[in-house]
Amino acid sequence: MPAFLRSKLTHDQQRALEREAPERLQVPSGSWIVLDYEPGRPPVLAARIQELFGLSDTPRIALGRIGVVMHLLAPNYRPQQVTDDLKSFWSNAYFEVRKELKRRYPKHSWPEDPWNAVAERKPKRRS
Repeated sequence: MPAFLRSKLTHDQQRALEREAPERLQVPSGSWIVLDYEPGRPPVLAARIQELFGLSDTPRIALGRIGVVMHLLAPNYRPQQVTDDLKSFWSNAYFEVRKELKRRYPKHSWPEDPWNAVAERKPKRRS
């Protein structure tokens, strides 16, 4: 939100806005990722797959009323998968995506068990 609009809100309104529609969400790697808001659409969070290892459920905002659409990015920051159901992605599509990306990016982490893998902000290169 532009600063001039934010300045028109009271302190309580600013806190409520940040609680209900945050500018950023923290992912398991520790990074704070900017949410993209467009009128009439759910917010979008675009993050590299490695930063999301261990995150089982799709993030929600507005006190849990609105699900976030996830743009899961390859190491080159291009969307590899779009989902609003992260649990289903890890259970089903991840293994096909993993196979393709592991071939294209062999030096990055592609664990067999993304549920329990450690999320990486800057992936350690594998030899």
